[in-house]
Amino acid sequence: MSNGARDDSPEPRAVPPRKPAKPPRIGTAKEQPTSANEPSAGPAMQVASRDETSVPPLDNYAEFIGRLDAAAGKLTPRRDALNTSLAAAELLFNQNRAGLELWGQRLSRIRQLLDRHSRSQDVRAYATLRELHDVAVKMERMFSSRTQRVQHVCSVIRARRDQINASLFDLEKSKVKLTSSKMLAQERENLSKIAADLSVPAEDISHGFPDPGLRESLREAREAIILAEALLEVKGN
Repeated sequence: MSNGARDDSPEPRAVPPRKPAKPPRIGTAKEQPTSANEPSAGPAMQVASRDETSVPPLDNYAEFIGRLDAAAGKLTPRRDALNTSLAAAELLFNQNRAGLELWGQRLSRIRQLLDRHSRSQDVRAYATLRELHDVAVKMERMFSSRTQRVQHVCSVIRARRDQINASLFDLEKSKVKLTSSKMLAQERENLSKIAADLSVPAEDISHGFPDPGLRESLREAREAIILAEALLEVKGN
């Protein structure tokens, strides 16, 4: 028969035998296709993956805390200098206010004496009282003007000092928050390491020492750690 002729022979062709399917390994979960309605992972696992990406590196904390300390180091000497200037200005204000009060009392006393004496009775005494009255009026005006000026200087220095104190308070508050967040980040990192250590392969768990409940206990422990990480993140924010 030629090679181009059609083979109508009724004899069946030999089919090679199929190899048996490889049995799944003991202790491993059988892979199943995930349906469209079935969630790909539980909420706890999603929280864990989100925490691993949202936790900032610990090196950034030291950098930002250092910047806060540097800013506070520049403001603190200015605040101390303003405190010294304010103390001197307040002392000067108190002295001028005391002088204003004394000259005000003297002016009031001289006016009373002028009311008791008239020109007709004693011209010389009356003239002396008029001179003292004029001096008291000038001194009272001078101390009043100086008191107002020094009071304005005190207000300006005090406002600037209070502004620096507010900035220093905000810097310290931010430093406390960053330090607390750094501690929480370290705790989350430690918990993540513990959770990773608990993720032991199933073949390592059952090999040689059968323990049916160990795998479930480890799963519950890992979920508890993941929830603890989520709580730390919430408390930190």
